Amino acid sequence: MKGGLEKFKTMFLDECEEHVRTLEESLTALKGGARGQDWIDNAFRAVHSIKGGAGMLGFARIVPFAHTLETVLDAARLKRIPVTGSLASAALRAVDCLSDLVNAAGKGVELPAGFESAQSAALVSSAGIAIPSAIAIAPPDAAGETADASGGNTGPHRLFEITFLPHVGLLRRANDPLFILRQLMELGELKVETDLAGLPPLAELVPTDSCLAWKLELLTAASEKTVASVFEFVEGDCTLSIAAKDILTEADVAPAVAGADQGNPDFALPDTVVSSIRVDLERIDRLVNLSGEIAISQALVAQLIDQSLFNSNPRLFQEISQLLTHTQNLQDSVMAIRAQPVRAIFERMPRLVRELSDATGKSILLRLSGEATEIDKTVIEQLGDPIMHMIRNAADHGIESRDERIAAGKPEEGIISLSAEQRGSRIVIEVGDDGRGIDCDKVRQRAIEKNLISRDAVLSSDEIYNLIFVPGFTTTDGVTDISGRGVGMDVVKRNIQRLGGRVGIASEPGRGSKMTLTLPLTLAVLEGMVVRSGFESYVIPISSILECRTSWGKDVGTLPGLGPVLNVRGQHLRLLHLSDIFNTTGIETLTHSVAIVTEIENGSQIALVVDEIIGQQQVVVKSLADNCAAVTGIAGATILGDGRVGLILDPTEIAGIGSEKIVSSRRFMAREFEARRNVA
Repeated sequence: MKGGLEKFKTMFLDECEEHVRTLEESLTALKGGARGQDWIDNAFRAVHSIKGGAGMLGFARIVPFAHTLETVLDAARLKRIPVTGSLASAALRAVDCLSDLVNAAGKGVELPAGFESAQSAALVSSAGIAIPSAIAIAPPDAAGETADASGGNTGPHRLFEITFLPHVGLLRRANDPLFILRQLMELGELKVETDLAGLPPLAELVPTDSCLAWKLELLTAASEKTVASVFEFVEGDCTLSIAAKDILTEADVAPAVAGADQGNPDFALPDTVVSSIRVDLERIDRLVNLSGEIAISQALVAQLIDQSLFNSNPRLFQEISQLLTHTQNLQDSVMAIRAQPVRAIFERMPRLVRELSDATGKSILLRLSGEATEIDKTVIEQLGDPIMHMIRNAADHGIESRDERIAAGKPEEGIISLSAEQRGSRIVIEVGDDGRGIDCDKVRQRAIEKNLISRDAVLSSDEIYNLIFVPGFTTTDGVTDISGRGVGMDVVKRNIQRLGGRVGIASEPGRGSKMTLTLPLTLAVLEGMVVRSGFESYVIPISSILECRTSWGKDVGTLPGLGPVLNVRGQHLRLLHLSDIFNTTGIETLTHSVAIVTEIENGSQIALVVDEIIGQQQVVVKSLADNCAAVTGIAGATILGDGRVGLILDPTEIAGIGSEKIVSSRRFMAREFEARRNVA
């Protein structure tokens, strides 16, 4: 593959990822009992598109295998064969094999001979139909054909006049005219004229009907046979004429193309709509950092301009305010570029579960939710391994065998759920199963055998669960292809902590387990409220703040087990002073401080007491873990408008500190007594 076709190869591989996801989604739904016609139609269109693109690029090994899968799906689509669970399972395994063939073609790797034979035979057997032979596809750069029509040819160029009139049912047979036009553009310079004569009024338009026609002029060095091959998959579904008008030499081509560049009306290049662009992440990172530095510099400038200057020059205030708006919009736009849905990771997992189901002999179904939840690309790229290890752990240790599940009164098919959602300034990803749950006694005994704990150690359930993350720890008696070596869960914890996240486990014997990953929404920028406690400045994520209270002394009380509490509309919230949490000097009296009500990850609320609210600011997040050890309660750091370093708080971890740390009640009562005395 050279020249112009190399670009199309990249486009084909990108589109194949989408088509494979569509195939997996549709076939999984059919396997689960869905019988809507749309599912089978979507699957058929996806494999048909892969087959067509592979044929155009000369990926001869993909075409016959895709042809087999396409034929089976077409028979199901036309209701010639029933869509059974076994057929859908065989088709899913065929999709896995097809994905391997596509990836190998993209990397230029030749898979072993007969690699796809077993899956092809299994699919045909499940369908119970005869599969006609696929058309052999020769590579585009074979003898007699010229693959690189983008300027690397030395042969004569020809101008082809093409009339392409799709029949009304072409779209319903999974053919896409746009796909054909793209292929023609790869062969040379294309002039496109759309004929709208067949387009009905909007009220009468049927979306699945093909209503447009095209008159095309293609300047190319490719042969007429190559041009005609672009339309081979729509033969019978269109009226087509191809006529070679002129024979041009290389000397003739340059002025023609130059004329196109200069707006020559006799040879116009087609308008191209770019729907996406690939950008190196490092460039986006530099843009994020630059926009953050702009925000910091802007805040510094605003602080250096005193009120008198604003009064004498109101236009200055207006322009600086406008600059602030533009800067914030810039940061929001950059972060939107970095944000991607977790679907890219989630949709890799159905294949993993199918392989684990086959390897363990268990019937396992994966349920996905929240795939559209967006998270920073740098976080997404590091989520694949942790999620994979958690799913492997659930399949091997959590889900019981068929016999065990039936004996326990459970459905034969085990369920693994994978979900994502945004909670405040963090993303929460959960991997759960309806299996046997964690056997705390077994985990404890294995930890004693490995000298991880002493026999007389008293551990809570959470402490026992955390033993699972110790490197080398496993409850499996033997080593298998899936588990037994004690690696995997330690990788999960290490990778998530490196991202500034946490891992939690909940389990109920006989009911199943759930592992929760809590991750920052972004590693770059957040909107925060800057507060002061004593001589220190902190940043609290705005997404965590529910309300702020300046007059709250009358609502303070104490409750057994909670200590100081704040009554907020009948709800008693734990009252935590930042100066107590971090052992710093703070004033924070009941009459001269602010209580900030924040929400933590489990949905509960706490009240953080600070001396003063300084203001709201968008800050650039800097990691502390890169230069020093992680500090509990601190999610990162930033540079504030005055040039000082501000610590970014993690309300959930602060709530944990408040639960474990014994805050001196005498200190609190002394504050309360003095405050009330001053009021009196």
